[in-house]
Amino acid sequence: MKFKILRPMLRAWRSKSYRQGTLGLSLAAGMVIGFSPTVGLQVVICLVAGFLWNKFSTIHLSLPAMLVGSMVVNPLTMGPTYFVYYKIGCVALACDVAMSADAFASFSSITEMGETILAAVSLGSVPFMLAGIPLGIFLGNRIEAFLHRRRARRQERGGRHKMNFLVTDK
Repeated sequence: MKFKILRPMLRAWRSKSYRQGTLGLSLAAGMVIGFSPTVGLQVVICLVAGFLWNKFSTIHLSLPAMLVGSMVVNPLTMGPTYFVYYKIGCVALACDVAMSADAFASFSSITEMGETILAAVSLGSVPFMLAGIPLGIFLGNRIEAFLHRRRARRQERGGRHKMNFLVTDK
């Protein structure tokens, strides 16, 4: 396979303890964490959430799939994504942070501006986090269907090849 990052997901999918739909749920959980405004902590959050979920639930999540899902927002896309989060949050909060020299005049105005920005970004990320649930489930189910078709084609080719080999030996 060309994408080495998908190999752990494939190994988990091939394991005997794998359940149908696990990949979709794992991607969805990873995308919810990925869309949250926690860049830099997403891997840690995924690992902790995945271990806790797997410890207390009968439906186990795939940690590699969660990590892949959490890469939806990364340091390269963080700026535009957080700007969109801020704009959406400002619509909901009706915030108007003036980015002028007066805003940086005192420490209290800077901390107040930071609280406003943090609240707007946090609130603006919620619709994307919620949209990550059906998107992750859909993508995970599509990947599972692709893997099932691929396995069936390989088994079919293997069986046909063995049959042709047996026919030619007679």
